[in-house]
Amino acid sequence: MKWVSTFKYITIPYDEVAAFGENLTQQVLFDHNVKGEKVRVRFSNRYGQEPMQIEKATIGKYKDGKVVACKDLTCGGLKKITLAPDERILSDEVDYETEAGEKLVISLYFKERQNITGTCCFWSETGTVVEKYTGDVTNGGESDRVFYTTLQEYVGDTTGDNQMHMFIGFDAVQVYTQDEVKVIAAFGDSITHMSYYTNPLLKRLLKEANGKAVLLNSGIGGNRLLDDATEVEGKPLIFFGEAGLKRFEEDVFGLDDVDAVLVLIGINDIMHPIQIQGKPETVTAEDLIAGFRQITAIAHDNGAEVYFGTITPSGNPEYPDWWIQKFEETRNGANAYIRSGEGIEGYFDYDRELRDEAKPDYIREGCHLGDGLHPNNQGGAMMADLIDLRAILG
Repeated sequence: MKWVSTFKYITIPYDEVAAFGENLTQQVLFDHNVKGEKVRVRFSNRYGQEPMQIEKATIGKYKDGKVVACKDLTCGGLKKITLAPDERILSDEVDYETEAGEKLVISLYFKERQNITGTCCFWSETGTVVEKYTGDVTNGGESDRVFYTTLQEYVGDTTGDNQMHMFIGFDAVQVYTQDEVKVIAAFGDSITHMSYYTNPLLKRLLKEANGKAVLLNSGIGGNRLLDDATEVEGKPLIFFGEAGLKRFEEDVFGLDDVDAVLVLIGINDIMHPIQIQGKPETVTAEDLIAGFRQITAIAHDNGAEVYFGTITPSGNPEYPDWWIQKFEETRNGANAYIRSGEGIEGYFDYDRELRDEAKPDYIREGCHLGDGLHPNNQGGAMMADLIDLRAILG
């Protein structure tokens, strides 16, 4: 018997109030792939600048378009949960039977105004769903659909292509199971974080490894492997997070015994110095390779297998030729190391799968969000299909 996370995202910090909400219920619906007998949730006010008041929290199941079988979530026996700034705490254990293939729902009711300075978020609409409703509907029922009131353009909260969907108050859901379950963590930057490739990969796991594997998202958009959040005019864009090397162990292994890690990172290390900071040089392939070796060592020290993904193209007609040449020199050198398989259990060649063969420094048309950088649903599905689940799952 062991506790296994079946849902997890990383909280992203903001250095100011990004949004707020009050008198609303936030519901997060997600695909679940483990047979269990107990449930617990990690409530989170990570990066909060003031206490968070959760008036009521429940777990339920989504069936036939309705939230049913709701049960209260408590901390220390209390239904009203107060989290201090930056606090994360596991809920009390709840007797609650789950089956693989169900869709679970975590509902939090915020009665008082809650200022938001840290969120969990994603972009793809093919997996997890976040909804907000007026009033307390933590036990199901109907109400008017609402949004968090957003105060900054970088926090979107509407439907549509390339829109951010955010939730607050918790960051992980765990079940207590007696089954042998493989825990897979996807670690990286926005290409992981946005979930365009992790969502179809999870659907493959639901179909091909029913009840035997979970997939956890440990991505942060804008994240770099070697350096902390990129600075602009001396101010760090803190929502890009700490350097991947710094956060890797805590964000991947801090809550779970992870069996395999899918690593896809490095593109921002190459891009940001030139594109955002206006520097004439970027990192070298040797710099990234040294970081890859450190990531591999940390994962192996924690008993996990490591599978790297090659860094995908990011060509864009708006970039000058000299920029592309510098980017490609580093990217191709880093990818050559990944393809060597040195010290790792395997790799997946996303570069080869997504690139335009006529212009190998570009992603092929129809496979990105229009920016030449981020794979869309089609590109993400191609990445997910490339992953050898038999190798990862043994």
